[in-house]
Amino acid sequence: MRQLTGRVAVVTGAASGIGRAMAGRFAAEGMRCVLADIEQEPLDRAVTELRRSGAAAIGVRTDVASAADVQALADRAVAEFGAVHVLANNAGVGSGSDFAKIPLEVWEWVLNVTLWGAIHGCRSFLPILLEQDEAHIVNTSSMAALNGHPLGLAPYTVAKFGVLGLTQNLFFELAATTGGRVGVFVLIPGLTRTRIFEGDRNRPASVPAPDRARVA
Repeated sequence: MRQLTGRVAVVTGAASGIGRAMAGRFAAEGMRCVLADIEQEPLDRAVTELRRSGAAAIGVRTDVASAADVQALADRAVAEFGAVHVLANNAGVGSGSDFAKIPLEVWEWVLNVTLWGAIHGCRSFLPILLEQDEAHIVNTSSMAALNGHPLGLAPYTVAKFGVLGLTQNLFFELAATTGGRVGVFVLIPGLTRTRIFEGDRNRPASVPAPDRARVA
């Protein structure tokens, strides 16, 4: 996509870290941005910052683990800007300890946000992307999907393997069915300066804290 000005980008996990950087870059290129995050106050601050820079931006509080929330995000994006050209499935959480000590609830939380969040995003937004002359999906995976992780983050690693597999499958499917009109890409960052060590801030009350908890 060579012309970004006036196009519409949706970024999940956009209030901080990699998602915030992506939204800022999209805005700097003249894109209209929809920022989604589960944390309302940081989301509001991010939107305000982009608007002060001259960008057209809105924020939609979204729990990507909820299919209904992600569909509402898609509906709001279209209602506000009329289209979506770039979807960045970036939201994710990482939590864990030694494998034998990880509660089932932690597995469910991490997989629901990090893997199912990307699946929900692709399911809700793909029909919209297919209506455009050109569109792209960008899924954030991790180096953990290639190498595993030495710090006891098995649920995170499994989820990021899943995101990589989802991306690869969609790449081949959409290349065959759209001729590349809808591109699919995967971002595989290493350790990045984010709020990765503050995982408990978004952990649901029903999910017990493991020995170590991290968020990316």
